[in-house]
Amino acid sequence: MAQKFLTSIDLTKNELQNAVIQNLATAPSSPVKGQIYFNTGDNKLYVYDGTAWEPIEGDIQSVTAGDGLSGGGDSGAVTLNVNVDDSTIEINSDSLRVKAGGIGSNELAATTVTAGSYGSATAIATFTVDADGRLTAAGEASISTDLDIAGDTGTDTISLASETLTFTGGDGVTTSVASSAVTIDVDNTVVRTSGAQTIGGDKTFSDNVVISGNLTVSGSTTTVNTETILLADNIITLNSNATGSATENAGIEVERGDDANAELRWNETTDKWQIEVDPANDTYQNIATEDYVATQISDNSYAASIGNGSSTAIAVTHGLGTRDVIVQLFDNATYDTVYADVVRTDVNNVTVTFAVAPSSNAYRVLVQKIS
Repeated sequence: MAQKFLTSIDLTKNELQNAVIQNLATAPSSPVKGQIYFNTGDNKLYVYDGTAWEPIEGDIQSVTAGDGLSGGGDSGAVTLNVNVDDSTIEINSDSLRVKAGGIGSNELAATTVTAGSYGSATAIATFTVDADGRLTAAGEASISTDLDIAGDTGTDTISLASETLTFTGGDGVTTSVASSAVTIDVDNTVVRTSGAQTIGGDKTFSDNVVISGNLTVSGSTTTVNTETILLADNIITLNSNATGSATENAGIEVERGDDANAELRWNETTDKWQIEVDPANDTYQNIATEDYVATQISDNSYAASIGNGSSTAIAVTHGLGTRDVIVQLFDNATYDTVYADVVRTDVNNVTVTFAVAPSSNAYRVLVQKIS
């Protein structure tokens, strides 16, 4: 019998392997949009578009050649050919050529651009192109190569084409232009780019800050107003200034605005990790360990191999005293999960039914009690 799934199945982009679409001689009744089936009469796959069943092979019935084309067809591979006027155009195996006289003189305008080189160190080339993409003019536009630097004692002009502007110095900056030199005073309290320096007073950086060396914060409070924090260290140490016997709890607290904050913490009194399950009442629960979970599973579960080669309905006695159980099956040879019909017969038994009787101990049944 077919197993019913009463909800959509999401394979999360995994393959559906070795599957066969439902085979029917006639279309299913009362279809829904998107439903598919394989018609065994005409051997075509159909999909319901909300109004009618359409073959998935497509709805193009034929291809007809229009103006300037020839060919077409209504089955198999279809070819369209371009009809060519041999008096004006010639098509070879690897080229398309226009014969003499094939294009009128009004379609190709003669260019008025003078041959030559355009642009230099003091001029840039300029061009004019019309709406048809034709170059109709070419020329040059002069550019200035002089740089004027204004200072307290006047203005210096530097020719960028022939002179060099150099900045050197320590607390002040000396500039040299050709054979002359100018000193530009700089406040010696500005931040230097090298060497040790102590900077006093509050400072605000409005843009990004990159620190290549170590960062030491000696204050009592560090506030980071950011939405994303990226840390290369894979271990965060809390209570780093603790000494002697451990006495302080430690963990992570989540700010929840108007609601009570929540914590994940290590409790030094009980030596256990805890989750705050009720922040409003400051209530915590211990996090279950692997050993604790293993003990709970052994007390609330049952497993057995089933199959005798003749029975399709197999009773399994788990003795857990409740119908609130999860039943799973896997193949004892391949260890793949398999599906069969499962009925919770009573509080201590379930019945597993197969379409074909499984061979001896072919499958493993797992029963898990819901505590």
